[in-house]
Amino acid sequence: MEIGFIGIGQMGKHMSNRILEAGYSLTVHDLHKEAATHLLEKGAKWGNTPEDVARSCRVVISSLPAPQDVEQVVYGTNGLRSGWKDGDIYIDMSTNSPSTIRRIAEDAKTMGVAVLDAPVSGGTGGAEMGTLAIMVGGDSAALERVKKVLETMGRKIFPVGDVGCGNIAKLVNNMIALACNSICAEGFVLGAKAGINPVVLREIIKVSTGNNWSLQQYANTVFKDNFEPGFKVSLAYKDIGLALALGREYGVPLPVATVVQQDLHDTMAAGFADKGVDAVILPLENTAGVKVRSPE
Repeated sequence: MEIGFIGIGQMGKHMSNRILEAGYSLTVHDLHKEAATHLLEKGAKWGNTPEDVARSCRVVISSLPAPQDVEQVVYGTNGLRSGWKDGDIYIDMSTNSPSTIRRIAEDAKTMGVAVLDAPVSGGTGGAEMGTLAIMVGGDSAALERVKKVLETMGRKIFPVGDVGCGNIAKLVNNMIALACNSICAEGFVLGAKAGINPVVLREIIKVSTGNNWSLQQYANTVFKDNFEPGFKVSLAYKDIGLALALGREYGVPLPVATVVQQDLHDTMAAGFADKGVDAVILPLENTAGVKVRSPE
């Protein structure tokens, strides 16, 4: 099976590599060809445009930063739509707007193309190791055709309903995770300012009711003054905005998510847009005059 992969970024470079190492024939495309050098050296082929990728592959995957990037790849000059063929499958693994991917799916259906939205969770580490959680919305028959491809990238494949539902699940997950991230930052700055060793505080919370994913990352990020991405603050801000838009669409008030969005906005305004999402603690540290770091 010839697989196409578009978007060789922080996540895509690992995900596409997993597909290639599993033995699939792979054609790749990115705005910057040098991003795919490691794949081309291993035998992947280069597609000059998304259209070229679609013409040569029956299954095309994209992993892109934002909904507008997905739309450009599908509908732009020499986009996927120009190369789609009856029976093709398009899998968007970006964190996308449900309404955007549903509109693309309706359009693709008229051409005999099945669309799955399949965003992932697990970060760059999970992408590199092939242990991502993958949330898939769309036709079950199409999913069955590509399930083994997805399994090269993730251990847990969750069918969640119609196309768009993959992104609904992902946005809910990210909204909860980012809320935990914000409250961890506040709690640890408060604890450190009040005199508690942050390493001891983390050990307490790990075995208590406050335990969460963000807390688990602190030993390798905040405590070590390591804020390299990972999951960039700017992308987290995009995701929380998509979650809030979903809330407005369905008439669900999301007051906590609104506060989280402001935290991320303030972090970007402080100059940390390209840092890892744990950097939301940095403006708080500056205000409080305290650093949450390991004493060792």
